[in-house]
Amino acid sequence: MHGNFYAYYLLIFGKTNNLMTELSSLDFRVLVEELQFLAGGKIQKIYHEGKDLHISVFVKSKGTNMLVTGDGKFFTTPHSLKHKERPTGFCMFLRKRLSGQWIDSIKQLGFERILLLETVDYKIYFELFRNGNTIITDKDDKIVSVMSVQIWKDRVLKANEIYKLPPVSYDTPKLDADAFSSALGKSSKNIISFLARDLGFGGNYAEKILSQAKMDKDISAKELSPMQTKKLFKAISSMLVMKKEPQIILEDSKYADLSSFSLTKYIKSDKKKFSTLNEAADEFYVSKMEIEEEKEVVSKSDKQKGSLEHRLDVQTRSLETVKKIIEECNHKAEMIYSNFKLLEDMIRQVNDAGESKGWDFVLKQVKSGKVGKIKSIDLKEKVMIVDVGASVNIYIDKPLNHSAEMYYQKAKRSKGKIPGIEKSIALTENNLGKLESAPVPKAKLKIRRAVEKKEWFDKFRHFRSSSGFFVLAGKDATSNEVLVKKHTDKDDVILHADIAGSPFVVIKAEGKNIDKSTLSEAAQFAAAYSKAWKMRAGTVDVFWVAPEQVSKQAPSGEYIQKGSFMVRGKKNWAKPELRLSFALVDGKVICVPLETVVLKTKKYVTIAPGYKKSKAFAKEIRTKLFSLSSKDEQEILKEISVDYIQKFIPSGSGEILK
Repeated sequence: MHGNFYAYYLLIFGKTNNLMTELSSLDFRVLVEELQFLAGGKIQKIYHEGKDLHISVFVKSKGTNMLVTGDGKFFTTPHSLKHKERPTGFCMFLRKRLSGQWIDSIKQLGFERILLLETVDYKIYFELFRNGNTIITDKDDKIVSVMSVQIWKDRVLKANEIYKLPPVSYDTPKLDADAFSSALGKSSKNIISFLARDLGFGGNYAEKILSQAKMDKDISAKELSPMQTKKLFKAISSMLVMKKEPQIILEDSKYADLSSFSLTKYIKSDKKKFSTLNEAADEFYVSKMEIEEEKEVVSKSDKQKGSLEHRLDVQTRSLETVKKIIEECNHKAEMIYSNFKLLEDMIRQVNDAGESKGWDFVLKQVKSGKVGKIKSIDLKEKVMIVDVGASVNIYIDKPLNHSAEMYYQKAKRSKGKIPGIEKSIALTENNLGKLESAPVPKAKLKIRRAVEKKEWFDKFRHFRSSSGFFVLAGKDATSNEVLVKKHTDKDDVILHADIAGSPFVVIKAEGKNIDKSTLSEAAQFAAAYSKAWKMRAGTVDVFWVAPEQVSKQAPSGEYIQKGSFMVRGKKNWAKPELRLSFALVDGKVICVPLETVVLKTKKYVTIAPGYKKSKAFAKEIRTKLFSLSSKDEQEILKEISVDYIQKFIPSGSGEILK
């Protein structure tokens, strides 16, 4: 496949290095390794967008992600993508067959740009080269449906055919030195074309391999010396095990290319690096797609109109189908009578051969193509299919006019359906006309998240403890200063981690005795948002004191910086673990100490200091919450941005505790 595809592409578009954003076989090998978590996932809903399929997959540990595949792409995204209001016929067929199916496995076929996703009942082949395809088969590789019917001399992609792989070149990772040398000797291409096309590396990686081997790209593959062959094989072997450095290459601040590895050709270009190629592909491709940011509330009349238009479309297509059946059946009956003598002779010869030489002999002759116009015979139904300008079914155990009459009867039955369909169309058109003549409804409303009124405490981090006490924390030097000076009363308690770089935390007493659980929760809050989190400490000492022990008055000759205070007298100590928990409570995402959240909900995600960067980490937190939530809660989470979750993450990094 590599050779056939690249030859075609280069014929039309020219040089190999124009293949800028197409993923190579090596990229798909990386992606398949990264996306193994899909095995065990459940297919929920399917969308068909142009050449792409968007498959919603729920995985217990990962929540729901959209698998985007087709036209050279294969990756998952947590984003809600925009989809057509009316699904295609292919999409509806896939939803009926695949929704609810559990994914058994996902793999790459050889070193091809063909991926196979197997479910309990089906196989889904994704051919991801240019003008590729998506093919659904049963477990025996019989095609159930195909995105695009394609017919070649030795390969047919349409329903009821057996799926065959396209002609392949080499399973590159399995080539040993001798097989590689033999392949070079058989090639008529220059070396860069051989690497890019025949071995499936694509232009970018072919150039990298040649750069590593210090070899001219225009040299003929078959003219390589034994030393050059050995050197090149070593460079290829090195490429296959090279450390991955997934990245997007930028040109003029725009996304220009995508790569699993660092490329010499882009050494001077700006790059955006990722921990996985899947994340890079998500960012690269989704940046060019429409993301669903708001949902429309459609009026009742608009829903009715859409329903009627869809019904009219189905009825109109149904009428066209019936008329086509009538035309085909009458034509086939006429073809039988036009070839009456020929077909009678065929029936007689087939029956004579069956009686004298056996039906196995007859079937073998038909299968070999030696019988000419006879395409197949079904001995159980006593029917043979004959090509007489049209494929007709001929009963071999009945008079020939019976076969023609069967087609006439089918045409007659179909003709009887037309009045009913036309009556239904007229009724639908009438109802649609009434609806269109009705008064125009008001403009569609849009559901937007309510803008909440800002309160004074929104300047600080805050939460309600498990006992109901209000706890506030400074976000920076300014808010620390304001919190202690303006919002602290004499009965309150002030906490601070015993480390430079900690928020002041205030528990509001409001006339009540502050209990131990609230002190413990507030101490953990102070610890989590201190510099200890960035240092990835497990615990840190935290003290609490009365407000009168805290002062801006410095000893003589000393200066207290903004946001800092002197603390005098006896301190009370705690040593909390650095932990926080995210949860969806009362329609809001909160980030609070673990002891606080367990009394509010059982659906929470606990985090600790770690190395995952805030944006990717925020996505992971939202995905985890999504997997724990009900359908109604999931709708709320869809409206909550990653940026909103990101602002709660201490020091911009962390990890989820399993």
